[in-house]
Amino acid sequence: MERTGSAVGNFWNNLTGKTPLNAVKRMEDPYFADERRAGVNELSAKPFGRGQPYTARYQQIALTDKDFMVRVASIRALNRSRDASATSVFVRALDDENALVRTEAVKALSNLPDEAAIPKLIRMVNTVDEDRDVRIAAAGALKHYKRLDVARALISTLQGRDFGVAWQSRNSLVEITSKSDLRYDETEWLQYVTGPEKPFG
Repeated sequence: MERTGSAVGNFWNNLTGKTPLNAVKRMEDPYFADERRAGVNELSAKPFGRGQPYTARYQQIALTDKDFMVRVASIRALNRSRDASATSVFVRALDDENALVRTEAVKALSNLPDEAAIPKLIRMVNTVDEDRDVRIAAAGALKHYKRLDVARALISTLQGRDFGVAWQSRNSLVEITSKSDLRYDETEWLQYVTGPEKPFG
């Protein structure tokens, strides 16, 4: 029965043009960004499209396509593929001019951490003019790094004007310190991370 269903599905895909070859052609469309984005999404939705050689191409597109939504789709495809070889791409994308691209890159680094991202993530969290979603995502991604400089960056947002950033920073602090929640008290957190308990060694 499963084979019959698969055969019917393949027949329907061929009939409607939803084939891997056509998805690749859409991804490589030289004129229309929407086609490229759709092609990336189609391919990454399939198991075969979350491995080589497709992930290598997503990496190239994520850094070079002129359309920001195509770059977003490519980073999302790499994240969905859990492509550990793409972390350097995510780190570079943290400097993208578009906030949506930066947000997707941070989300990817939350699933595939890379210590090379730490300085940029700290900068994002501490920059009040940065896009709000980027700052919240960056505060969440920092939960992977048990370091004093990371803790200080997170603590510095607890009394900030953006509650979303403060809330995420608080959660990440609990994660990296394995400490019972000190809520939004900057003084208490600073005393703990720099005090005799030395949670970071």
